[in-house]
Amino acid sequence: MRRPRVKVEGEGFYHVVSRIAGRRFLLDETEKGTLLGMIRAAAAFSGVEVYTFAVMSNHFHLLVRVPRRRAVEEKELLRRMEALYGTPRFLKILEKWEKWTKRHQESRVEEEKARLRARMYDLSQFCKTFKEAYTQDFNRRHDNTGSIWEGRFKSILLEGSWRTLMTVAGYIHLNPVRAKMVENAEEATNAGYGAACQGDMRAATGLVSLAKRVYGTKNATWEQARSACAEVIAGAEGTIPVFESRIPDSRFPIPDSSCSGPDDVFPPERSRDETVPESPAALLRRRVAGFLHGGALGGEAFLRRTVRLFPKRVRKRAPSALDRVPALGLRSVNGVREVS
Repeated sequence: MRRPRVKVEGEGFYHVVSRIAGRRFLLDETEKGTLLGMIRAAAAFSGVEVYTFAVMSNHFHLLVRVPRRRAVEEKELLRRMEALYGTPRFLKILEKWEKWTKRHQESRVEEEKARLRARMYDLSQFCKTFKEAYTQDFNRRHDNTGSIWEGRFKSILLEGSWRTLMTVAGYIHLNPVRAKMVENAEEATNAGYGAACQGDMRAATGLVSLAKRVYGTKNATWEQARSACAEVIAGAEGTIPVFESRIPDSRFPIPDSSCSGPDDVFPPERSRDETVPESPAALLRRRVAGFLHGGALGGEAFLRRTVRLFPKRVRKRAPSALDRVPALGLRSVNGVREVS
């Protein structure tokens, strides 16, 4: 039975992960570029904003913002269609619509436009669009059949705060370092931060948009975005404490934790056998379940609101089964995770 996906109405932030079936290493440098191009085309069509990414040899990570759904006018619809399909296929669609119109079948044109608009501003449709397109393209080029993906993509709903978004961005940027593909995140052209440092303007644009969000400004620059990302990466390398030097969380005030939500979803911490806690640097440089599984990631007040919105999607777990990550204030509770 499929576990219901946690998505919110209106604006939402998500960490998206999907793997190649069988964990096969199918994505060489050429394939990574092809997949990233399709991700960007699907984003341009759907209105989803890709803040950053890491395309690895057998999986990918995305940090995305899904805006609130809005009306898409005719001119904008056509522009998005061309971005998704490319000019030759786009022109063929227009020719088809023109034939339908000449036959007085305008209703068929409007129905098709309505279906296209319905695919916009939706996380599931966004991922379906580029994953299916890449599968079809890969199969055609390699004489392969069937889906190359390992089932559904995973998505974690994120709080739109500095700490949450920058923690996840740092974790994503360090994927190539974690896999020992590069020594430093700046060298990883298959991840957003490294690609931007190497001159990829579209990767830089995504990180500037992320900086605008976390700084609460409309005028962030690439230097500000680079500084914010470098700070987290430097912390992960042990140069500075993660988030100690600048935490503009005051721009995103957290509601009082007394907001309604079941208390047993957030049981008090219980002592465990004393072990040496991992540092934030160590956590960001290894695979951590809190970034890869569960329903939501954020502060306690945010999680209480999320649990209230999705009460049937939250499973109770014994406190002994909780996956806590104290160094980042992270814990797993009933399918949602907390970072403070």
